[in-house]
Amino acid sequence: MTRKIPQSHYKEKEKRNKEKKKQTQLDLPSIPKISQSLIKSLYKYKIGEECGLKIHASYIDNINFPSTEAQELGNYFEYMATNQLPRDNHVPKAKLLKNGKPSLAYARMDKQVENFKNLMKRLNFKIEQTGFAFTNPKFSGITDVIAHDNNIKSKVINKKRIIIDLKTSALLNDKWSEYGWADESIEEKDNLLLQAIHYKMLAKYEWGIDDIPFYFMIFSTKNDWEYKVFKVNVDVSTYQLHYSNLISIKEYLDAQIKIGFKAKPSLARCHNCPLEVTCSHHTDIPKIQEVYI
Repeated sequence: MTRKIPQSHYKEKEKRNKEKKKQTQLDLPSIPKISQSLIKSLYKYKIGEECGLKIHASYIDNINFPSTEAQELGNYFEYMATNQLPRDNHVPKAKLLKNGKPSLAYARMDKQVENFKNLMKRLNFKIEQTGFAFTNPKFSGITDVIAHDNNIKSKVINKKRIIIDLKTSALLNDKWSEYGWADESIEEKDNLLLQAIHYKMLAKYEWGIDDIPFYFMIFSTKNDWEYKVFKVNVDVSTYQLHYSNLISIKEYLDAQIKIGFKAKPSLARCHNCPLEVTCSHHTDIPKIQEVYI
């Protein structure tokens, strides 16, 4: 029988973790924790679709690369919706037209911010905190929103806590793209749903919540009215498989750090790469591909 850990243990742990975050950290070599984004990058590296030098720069050297236009639009939406700054702490600004009004893309996001706030009110969800970083010693994750589901009548915070991940996308109804959110194919999108599994596991460690409710809220960048909400339910076997995969991923990461990440240049990967100026492997021409007929 699994021993039941009292809630008081997690309350004290949460207090200690808050105090630890206030302490000055030494500038030591980085050994990255396993995050859901690192998992995806390592998989792409293994199959030849990601450059190892970029992974090293991002996760070991901790370089914050500039946001793409699509990412900056998402940063703006999240900042306006929750007041949460991006990881590099810059304040996102709307792109303005010559008349001083926001461009169409940003005007849509302003409306979607209203939609988000109305959705939270209608669902009776209230934001507790944003940008929370889990404290697991091996695995990492930073939430967009920790909220309370006030439909649950309880004075115990952990019984009301939920995780919300905010996304902006032009692919709300795309069933073919790995980043598409079409209703009929969403359960097949392992690349998207990995985050929910990972964060639920981290919440179990952090607060002792067995299966914290996890919601994706996705807001369209193609119009100002369309958005979707998915509540992700994860069964026990999926948790077990995820943890087993994490062990293998950690072994693979350690091996790559030991032998050194390799450059994997291509015209597409090198185009607008932030490492372009200093990278000796950068290419601006396509690789010649031989065709046998």
